[in-house]
Amino acid sequence: MTSKRFFFHTRSILLLGLIALAGMPRAEAQEQEERRGISNSWLLLQAVPSLSWTGLPAGTHFSFEWELTPVLYSWGMTRLDPPVHFFFVTQPERFAGSVEFNITTQWYTSRIGTSHWGFSGQLMAHLPLVEYGEYLGLNLGVARYTIAGSSSNFIAGGFSTLFGFLHYTVKYSPADKMVMHSIDFRFF
Repeated sequence: MTSKRFFFHTRSILLLGLIALAGMPRAEAQEQEERRGISNSWLLLQAVPSLSWTGLPAGTHFSFEWELTPVLYSWGMTRLDPPVHFFFVTQPERFAGSVEFNITTQWYTSRIGTSHWGFSGQLMAHLPLVEYGEYLGLNLGVARYTIAGSSSNFIAGGFSTLFGFLHYTVKYSPADKMVMHSIDFRFF
Protein backbone atom coordinates (compact mmCIF):
# COMPACT_ATOMS: atom_id res chain seq x y z
CA MET A 1 0.00 0.00 0.00
CA THR A 2 2.78 2.44 0.81
CA SER A 3 4.51 1.79 -2.51
CA LYS A 4 1.28 2.69 -4.34
CA ARG A 5 1.03 5.97 -2.37
CA PHE A 6 4.69 6.74 -3.05
CA PHE A 7 4.19 6.07 -6.77
CA PHE A 8 1.01 8.22 -6.79
CA HIS A 9 2.75 11.13 -5.00
CA THR A 10 5.80 10.87 -7.25
CA ARG A 11 3.61 10.97 -10.37
CA SER A 12 1.67 13.94 -8.96
CA ILE A 13 4.86 15.86 -8.20
CA LEU A 14 6.29 15.11 -11.66
CA LEU A 15 3.02 16.16 -13.32
CA LEU A 16 2.94 19.44 -11.35
CA GLY A 17 6.57 20.07 -12.24
CA LEU A 18 5.88 19.54 -15.95
CA ILE A 19 2.89 21.88 -15.79
CA ALA A 20 5.01 24.53 -14.05
CA LEU A 21 7.78 24.17 -16.64
CA ALA A 22 5.31 24.38 -19.51
CA GLY A 23 3.86 27.58 -18.04
CA MET A 24 7.23 29.32 -17.61
CA PRO A 25 7.74 30.46 -21.22
CA ARG A 26 4.25 31.94 -21.26
CA ALA A 27 4.91 33.88 -18.06
CA GLU A 28 8.23 35.07 -19.46
CA ALA A 29 6.62 36.16 -22.73
CA GLN A 30 3.85 37.93 -20.84
CA GLU A 31 6.43 39.75 -18.69
CA GLN A 32 8.33 40.72 -21.85
CA GLU A 33 5.14 42.15 -23.38
CA GLU A 34 4.49 44.17 -20.21
CA ARG A 35 8.02 45.60 -20.40
CA ARG A 36 7.50 46.47 -24.07
CA GLY A 37 4.29 48.37 -23.37
CA ILE A 38 4.03 52.05 -24.14
CA SER A 39 4.16 54.05 -20.92
CA ASN A 40 3.40 57.70 -20.29
CA SER A 41 7.09 58.41 -19.66
CA TRP A 42 8.01 56.81 -23.00
CA LEU A 43 5.44 59.01 -24.78
CA LEU A 44 6.82 62.09 -23.03
CA LEU A 45 10.40 61.25 -24.08
CA GLN A 46 9.31 60.97 -27.73
CA ALA A 47 8.57 64.70 -27.66
CA VAL A 48 12.28 65.46 -27.12
CA PRO A 49 13.61 66.50 -30.56
CA SER A 50 16.90 65.60 -32.17
CA LEU A 51 19.24 68.39 -33.24
CA SER A 52 19.99 68.98 -36.89
CA TRP A 53 21.67 71.55 -39.08
CA THR A 54 21.41 71.83 -42.85
CA GLY A 55 24.01 73.37 -45.12
CA LEU A 56 22.31 74.95 -48.12
CA PRO A 57 24.03 77.01 -50.83
CA ALA A 58 22.45 80.11 -49.20
CA GLY A 59 23.68 79.28 -45.68
CA THR A 60 23.43 76.93 -42.72
CA HIS A 61 20.14 76.45 -40.86
CA PHE A 62 19.61 74.85 -37.44
CA SER A 63 16.54 72.67 -36.83
CA PHE A 64 14.78 70.38 -34.40
CA GLU A 65 13.76 66.98 -35.77
CA TRP A 66 11.11 64.49 -34.64
CA GLU A 67 11.10 60.95 -35.97
CA LEU A 68 8.44 58.25 -36.29
CA THR A 69 9.24 54.64 -37.20
CA PRO A 70 6.15 53.01 -38.72
CA VAL A 71 7.95 49.73 -39.46
CA LEU A 72 11.27 48.09 -38.56
CA TYR A 73 12.63 44.66 -39.51
CA SER A 74 15.25 43.33 -37.07
CA TRP A 75 17.42 40.30 -37.80
CA GLY A 76 19.78 40.51 -34.83
CA MET A 77 17.46 39.46 -32.00
CA THR A 78 16.54 36.06 -30.58
CA ARG A 79 13.68 33.96 -31.87
CA LEU A 80 11.60 35.04 -28.87
CA ASP A 81 11.42 38.55 -30.29
CA PRO A 82 9.35 38.97 -33.47
CA PRO A 83 11.41 40.34 -36.39
CA VAL A 84 8.86 42.95 -37.55
CA HIS A 85 7.90 45.90 -35.31
CA PHE A 86 5.36 48.66 -35.86
CA PHE A 87 5.71 52.14 -34.27
CA PHE A 88 7.25 50.94 -30.94
CA VAL A 89 10.86 49.76 -31.17
CA THR A 90 13.31 49.07 -28.36
CA GLN A 91 16.96 49.98 -28.83
CA PRO A 92 18.33 46.40 -28.98
CA GLU A 93 15.89 45.63 -31.80
CA ARG A 94 17.37 48.56 -33.73
CA PHE A 95 21.12 48.36 -33.00
CA ALA A 96 21.48 44.56 -33.14
CA GLY A 97 20.88 44.73 -36.90
CA SER A 98 17.82 46.14 -38.61
CA VAL A 99 16.28 48.03 -41.51
CA GLU A 100 13.70 50.69 -40.71
CA PHE A 101 11.45 53.15 -42.48
CA ASN A 102 11.30 56.58 -40.79
CA ILE A 103 9.11 59.61 -41.27
CA THR A 104 10.60 62.83 -39.91
CA THR A 105 9.50 66.40 -39.39
CA GLN A 106 11.99 69.26 -39.03
CA TRP A 107 11.28 72.70 -37.63
CA TYR A 108 13.96 75.19 -38.67
CA THR A 109 14.77 78.12 -36.38
CA SER A 110 15.14 80.39 -39.43
CA ARG A 111 12.89 80.55 -42.44
CA ILE A 112 14.01 78.58 -45.51
CA GLY A 113 12.18 80.03 -48.47
CA THR A 114 8.62 80.55 -47.30
CA SER A 115 8.50 78.02 -44.45
CA HIS A 116 10.15 76.86 -41.24
CA TRP A 117 9.20 73.22 -41.90
CA GLY A 118 10.82 70.25 -43.60
CA PHE A 119 9.65 66.65 -44.02
CA SER A 120 11.29 63.40 -45.04
CA GLY A 121 10.98 59.69 -45.54
CA GLN A 122 14.07 57.58 -44.83
CA LEU A 123 15.08 53.96 -45.25
CA MET A 124 17.96 53.23 -42.85
CA ALA A 125 19.99 50.10 -42.12
CA HIS A 126 21.64 49.69 -38.71
CA LEU A 127 24.66 47.36 -38.71
CA PRO A 128 26.37 46.31 -35.46
CA LEU A 129 30.15 46.87 -35.33
CA VAL A 130 31.25 46.45 -31.68
CA GLU A 131 29.42 44.36 -29.04
CA TYR A 132 26.37 43.65 -31.22
CA GLY A 133 25.96 47.37 -31.86
CA GLU A 134 25.71 48.33 -28.19
CA TYR A 135 29.02 50.20 -28.23
CA LEU A 136 29.26 51.12 -31.90
CA GLY A 137 27.01 50.68 -34.92
CA LEU A 138 27.04 51.83 -38.54
CA ASN A 139 23.95 53.49 -40.05
CA LEU A 140 23.49 53.63 -43.84
CA GLY A 141 20.49 54.65 -45.89
CA VAL A 142 18.65 56.84 -48.34
CA ALA A 143 16.19 59.67 -47.75
CA ARG A 144 13.89 62.03 -49.59
CA TYR A 145 13.53 65.45 -47.98
CA THR A 146 11.08 68.22 -48.81
CA ILE A 147 12.38 71.59 -47.62
CA ALA A 148 10.95 74.95 -48.67
CA GLY A 149 8.70 73.33 -51.25
CA SER A 150 11.44 71.48 -53.13
CA SER A 151 12.34 67.81 -52.78
CA SER A 152 15.82 66.28 -52.81
CA ASN A 153 17.22 62.75 -52.60
CA PHE A 154 19.94 62.11 -50.02
CA ILE A 155 22.36 59.35 -49.18
CA ALA A 156 22.98 58.93 -45.46
CA GLY A 157 25.68 57.48 -43.27
CA GLY A 158 26.60 57.69 -39.63
CA PHE A 159 27.36 56.02 -36.33
CA SER A 160 25.43 55.10 -33.21
CA THR A 161 26.81 54.52 -29.73
CA LEU A 162 25.85 54.40 -26.03
CA PHE A 163 23.55 51.38 -26.49
CA GLY A 164 21.82 53.04 -29.45
CA PHE A 165 20.96 56.20 -27.52
CA LEU A 166 23.20 58.59 -29.47
CA HIS A 167 23.32 58.75 -33.29
CA TYR A 168 25.34 61.06 -35.54
CA THR A 169 24.26 61.03 -39.18
CA VAL A 170 25.42 62.94 -42.26
CA LYS A 171 23.05 63.18 -45.23
CA TYR A 172 24.25 64.42 -48.61
CA SER A 173 22.31 65.39 -51.73
CA PRO A 174 24.64 65.18 -54.76
CA ALA A 175 22.16 66.92 -57.08
CA ASP A 176 21.56 69.95 -54.83
CA LYS A 177 24.95 70.03 -53.07
CA MET A 178 23.18 70.04 -49.68
CA VAL A 179 24.62 68.52 -46.52
CA MET A 180 22.61 67.73 -43.38
CA HIS A 181 24.12 66.79 -40.04
CA SER A 182 21.99 65.42 -37.23
CA ILE A 183 22.54 64.34 -33.66
CA ASP A 184 19.72 61.99 -32.70
CA PHE A 185 18.72 60.97 -29.20
CA ARG A 186 16.78 57.69 -29.20
CA PHE A 187 14.79 57.13 -26.03
CA PHE A 188 13.23 53.74 -25.31
